[in-house]
Amino acid sequence: MPVSEMYKFDSVVKPGMPVILDISYPEDLEGEYKSQVYDYSMSSKRMRLAMPSFKGRLVPLPKGTKAYVKIIDKGSLYVFQGTVLWSGKSKEDGFPSTIITIPEKVRRVQRRRFNRIPLKLVGKYRREGEKDYKTFSSVDFSAGGMLIIVKEELKVDEKIFITVKLKPDLELVDQPSLVRRDGGTRNIDGQILRLYGIEFLDVNLSLEKKLVRFVMEKEIEYRKKGILI
Repeated sequence: MPVSEMYKFDSVVKPGMPVILDISYPEDLEGEYKSQVYDYSMSSKRMRLAMPSFKGRLVPLPKGTKAYVKIIDKGSLYVFQGTVLWSGKSKEDGFPSTIITIPEKVRRVQRRRFNRIPLKLVGKYRREGEKDYKTFSSVDFSAGGMLIIVKEELKVDEKIFITVKLKPDLELVDQPSLVRRDGGTRNIDGQILRLYGIEFLDVNLSLEKKLVRFVMEKEIEYRKKGILI
Protein backbone atom coordinates (compact mmCIF):
# COMPACT_ATOMS: atom_id res chain seq x y z
CA MET A 1 0.00 0.00 0.00
CA PRO A 2 1.51 3.36 -0.99
CA VAL A 3 2.27 5.89 1.73
CA SER A 4 -0.39 8.63 1.63
CA GLU A 5 -0.07 12.04 3.30
CA MET A 6 -1.77 15.42 2.92
CA TYR A 7 0.18 18.62 2.18
CA LYS A 8 -0.76 22.24 1.66
CA PHE A 9 -0.95 22.86 -2.07
CA ASP A 10 1.33 25.90 -2.11
CA SER A 11 3.99 24.18 0.00
CA VAL A 12 4.69 21.43 -2.55
CA VAL A 13 3.49 22.53 -6.02
CA LYS A 14 5.85 24.71 -8.05
CA PRO A 15 5.74 26.18 -11.59
CA GLY A 16 7.34 23.87 -14.14
CA MET A 17 6.33 20.60 -12.47
CA PRO A 18 5.08 17.94 -14.93
CA VAL A 19 1.38 17.07 -14.76
CA ILE A 20 -0.77 14.16 -15.90
CA LEU A 21 -4.52 14.66 -16.24
CA ASP A 22 -6.34 11.34 -15.97
CA ILE A 23 -9.73 11.89 -17.58
CA SER A 24 -12.67 9.50 -17.46
CA TYR A 25 -15.48 11.95 -18.26
CA PRO A 26 -16.60 12.99 -20.85
CA GLU A 27 -16.21 9.50 -22.30
CA ASP A 28 -14.93 10.68 -25.69
CA LEU A 29 -11.97 12.38 -23.94
CA GLU A 30 -11.02 9.38 -21.80
CA GLY A 31 -7.25 8.97 -21.39
CA GLU A 32 -4.10 10.42 -19.83
CA TYR A 33 -3.02 13.89 -20.93
CA LYS A 34 0.41 15.44 -20.37
CA SER A 35 0.81 19.01 -19.16
CA GLN A 36 2.88 21.31 -16.93
CA VAL A 37 2.22 23.79 -14.12
CA TYR A 38 2.42 27.42 -15.29
CA ASP A 39 1.16 29.22 -12.19
CA TYR A 40 -1.67 29.19 -9.65
CA SER A 41 -3.59 31.33 -7.17
CA MET A 42 -4.61 30.02 -3.77
CA SER A 43 -7.02 32.93 -3.28
CA SER A 44 -9.05 32.00 -6.37
CA LYS A 45 -8.32 28.23 -6.06
CA ARG A 46 -7.24 28.03 -9.69
CA MET A 47 -4.18 26.69 -11.49
CA ARG A 48 -3.03 27.48 -15.02
CA LEU A 49 -1.53 24.58 -16.93
CA ALA A 50 0.06 24.23 -20.32
CA MET A 51 -2.71 23.09 -22.65
CA PRO A 52 -2.74 19.30 -22.23
CA SER A 53 -1.54 17.06 -25.02
CA PHE A 54 -2.76 13.61 -26.01
CA LYS A 55 -0.63 11.50 -28.34
CA GLY A 56 1.33 14.63 -29.29
CA ARG A 57 -1.73 16.76 -30.06
CA LEU A 58 -2.84 19.76 -27.97
CA VAL A 59 -6.39 19.32 -26.68
CA PRO A 60 -8.48 22.31 -25.46
CA LEU A 61 -10.47 20.49 -22.76
CA PRO A 62 -14.05 21.77 -22.51
CA LYS A 63 -15.34 23.54 -19.41
CA GLY A 64 -16.64 21.06 -16.84
CA THR A 65 -14.22 18.24 -17.73
CA LYS A 66 -13.43 16.22 -14.62
CA ALA A 67 -9.77 15.29 -14.16
CA TYR A 68 -7.79 13.29 -11.64
CA VAL A 69 -4.68 15.47 -11.51
CA LYS A 70 -1.25 13.96 -10.85
CA ILE A 71 1.60 16.42 -10.28
CA ILE A 72 4.92 14.63 -10.59
CA ASP A 73 7.75 15.20 -8.11
CA LYS A 74 10.62 12.71 -8.41
CA GLY A 75 9.42 9.42 -6.90
CA SER A 76 6.08 10.80 -5.71
CA LEU A 77 2.81 12.17 -7.02
CA TYR A 78 0.63 14.92 -5.59
CA VAL A 79 -2.94 14.08 -6.53
CA PHE A 80 -6.37 15.69 -6.40
CA GLN A 81 -9.68 15.91 -8.24
CA GLY A 82 -10.13 19.04 -10.37
CA THR A 83 -12.58 20.57 -12.83
CA VAL A 84 -11.60 22.41 -16.01
CA LEU A 85 -12.81 26.02 -16.01
CA TRP A 86 -11.36 27.25 -19.31
CA SER A 87 -9.03 26.30 -22.18
CA GLY A 88 -7.55 28.55 -24.84
CA LYS A 89 -4.77 31.01 -25.64
CA SER A 90 -3.80 33.11 -22.62
CA LYS A 91 -4.31 36.86 -23.03
CA GLU A 92 -1.32 37.47 -20.74
CA ASP A 93 1.41 35.68 -22.67
CA GLY A 94 -0.31 34.02 -25.63
CA PHE A 95 0.49 30.47 -24.45
CA PRO A 96 -2.14 27.76 -25.01
CA SER A 97 -3.39 27.16 -21.47
CA THR A 98 -5.97 25.38 -19.36
CA ILE A 99 -7.41 26.65 -16.07
CA ILE A 100 -8.41 24.03 -13.49
CA THR A 101 -9.71 24.15 -9.92
CA ILE A 102 -7.35 23.28 -7.06
CA PRO A 103 -7.86 22.34 -3.38
CA GLU A 104 -6.20 23.68 -0.22
CA LYS A 105 -4.40 20.37 0.28
CA VAL A 106 -3.18 17.59 -1.98
CA ARG A 107 -2.45 13.95 -1.26
CA ARG A 108 1.09 12.73 -1.72
CA VAL A 109 1.48 9.11 -2.79
CA GLN A 110 4.44 7.02 -3.81
CA ARG A 111 4.67 6.74 -7.57
CA ARG A 112 3.48 3.34 -8.71
CA ARG A 113 4.62 2.20 -12.14
CA PHE A 114 1.96 -0.42 -12.75
CA ASN A 115 0.86 -0.67 -16.35
CA ARG A 116 -2.86 -0.14 -16.94
CA ILE A 117 -4.75 -2.08 -19.58
CA PRO A 118 -8.33 -1.87 -20.87
CA LEU A 119 -10.17 -4.84 -19.38
CA LYS A 120 -13.84 -5.71 -19.05
CA LEU A 121 -14.55 -7.67 -15.88
CA VAL A 122 -17.70 -8.24 -13.85
CA GLY A 123 -17.39 -8.66 -10.11
CA LYS A 124 -19.00 -7.72 -6.83
CA TYR A 125 -18.18 -5.39 -3.97
CA ARG A 126 -19.43 -4.51 -0.52
CA ARG A 127 -19.02 -1.35 1.49
CA GLU A 128 -17.21 -1.42 4.80
CA GLY A 129 -19.58 -2.42 7.59
CA GLU A 130 -22.08 -3.98 5.17
CA LYS A 131 -22.66 -7.63 4.26
CA ASP A 132 -24.66 -7.20 1.05
CA TYR A 133 -22.77 -7.23 -2.23
CA LYS A 134 -23.46 -5.14 -5.31
CA THR A 135 -22.12 -5.76 -8.82
CA PHE A 136 -19.59 -3.72 -10.76
CA SER A 137 -17.96 -3.85 -14.17
CA SER A 138 -14.45 -2.66 -14.93
CA VAL A 139 -13.09 -0.34 -17.60
CA ASP A 140 -9.39 -0.91 -17.02
CA PHE A 141 -7.11 -2.82 -14.66
CA SER A 142 -3.61 -2.65 -13.19
CA ALA A 143 -1.79 -4.45 -10.39
CA GLY A 144 -2.50 -1.41 -8.23
CA GLY A 145 -6.23 -0.98 -8.87
CA MET A 146 -8.86 -0.44 -11.53
CA LEU A 147 -11.55 1.84 -12.89
CA ILE A 148 -15.01 0.46 -12.13
CA ILE A 149 -18.60 1.26 -13.10
CA VAL A 150 -21.33 0.99 -10.46
CA LYS A 151 -24.94 2.06 -9.97
CA GLU A 152 -24.68 3.63 -6.53
CA GLU A 153 -22.78 6.69 -5.42
CA LEU A 154 -19.54 6.06 -3.53
CA LYS A 155 -17.36 8.55 -1.68
CA VAL A 156 -13.71 9.35 -2.32
CA ASP A 157 -11.55 7.71 0.41
CA GLU A 158 -14.32 5.22 1.20
CA LYS A 159 -13.17 1.65 1.87
CA ILE A 160 -14.80 -1.19 -0.05
CA PHE A 161 -14.08 -4.90 -0.56
CA ILE A 162 -13.71 -6.27 -4.09
CA THR A 163 -14.34 -9.82 -5.30
CA VAL A 164 -13.57 -10.64 -8.93
CA LYS A 165 -12.17 -13.60 -10.87
CA LEU A 166 -9.30 -12.64 -13.19
CA LYS A 167 -8.66 -16.14 -14.53
CA PRO A 168 -9.38 -19.70 -13.33
CA ASP A 169 -6.45 -19.75 -10.90
CA LEU A 170 -6.42 -16.07 -9.90
CA GLU A 171 -9.19 -14.34 -7.98
CA LEU A 172 -9.48 -11.37 -5.66
CA VAL A 173 -11.74 -12.24 -2.72
CA ASP A 174 -12.94 -9.43 -0.44
CA GLN A 175 -9.83 -7.49 -1.45
CA PRO A 176 -9.61 -4.33 0.70
CA SER A 177 -9.74 -1.33 -1.65
CA LEU A 178 -10.06 2.43 -1.45
CA VAL A 179 -12.09 4.75 -3.66
CA ARG A 180 -9.35 7.12 -4.83
CA ARG A 181 -11.15 9.27 -7.40
CA ASP A 182 -14.55 10.11 -8.80
CA GLY A 183 -14.60 9.50 -12.55
CA GLY A 184 -17.97 11.14 -13.16
CA THR A 185 -21.00 9.53 -14.78
CA ARG A 186 -21.64 7.65 -17.99
CA ASN A 187 -24.90 7.02 -19.86
CA ILE A 188 -25.00 3.33 -20.77
CA ASP A 189 -28.14 2.07 -22.53
CA GLY A 190 -30.11 4.95 -21.08
CA GLN A 191 -28.95 4.30 -17.53
CA ILE A 192 -26.76 6.79 -15.66
CA LEU A 193 -23.86 4.88 -14.05
CA ARG A 194 -20.90 6.10 -11.99
CA LEU A 195 -17.16 5.59 -12.50
CA TYR A 196 -14.64 5.33 -9.67
CA GLY A 197 -10.91 4.76 -9.55
CA ILE A 198 -10.16 2.02 -7.01
CA GLU A 199 -6.81 1.36 -5.34
CA PHE A 200 -6.08 -2.09 -3.92
CA LEU A 201 -4.92 -2.02 -0.29
CA ASP A 202 -2.73 -4.41 1.72
CA VAL A 203 -1.49 -6.33 -1.33
CA ASN A 204 1.29 -8.70 -0.28
CA LEU A 205 4.31 -9.24 -2.51
CA SER A 206 3.16 -12.67 -3.69
CA LEU A 207 -0.23 -11.38 -4.88
CA GLU A 208 1.32 -8.27 -6.42
CA LYS A 209 3.64 -10.43 -8.53
CA LYS A 210 0.67 -12.50 -9.72
CA LEU A 211 -1.27 -9.38 -10.66
CA VAL A 212 1.70 -7.88 -12.51
CA ARG A 213 2.17 -11.18 -14.40
CA PHE A 214 -1.55 -11.26 -15.25
CA VAL A 215 -1.37 -7.74 -16.74
CA MET A 216 1.78 -8.65 -18.73
CA GLU A 217 0.05 -11.73 -20.15
CA LYS A 218 -2.93 -9.61 -21.18
CA GLU A 219 -0.63 -7.04 -22.81
CA ILE A 220 1.02 -9.78 -24.89
CA GLU A 221 -2.42 -11.14 -25.86
CA TYR A 222 -3.66 -7.66 -26.83
CA ARG A 223 -0.59 -6.93 -28.96
CA LYS A 224 -1.04 -10.18 -30.85
CA LYS A 225 -4.64 -9.18 -31.55
CA GLY A 226 -3.62 -5.63 -32.50
CA ILE A 227 -5.51 -4.09 -29.56
CA LEU A 228 -2.34 -2.53 -28.15
CA ILE A 229 0.56 -1.15 -30.19
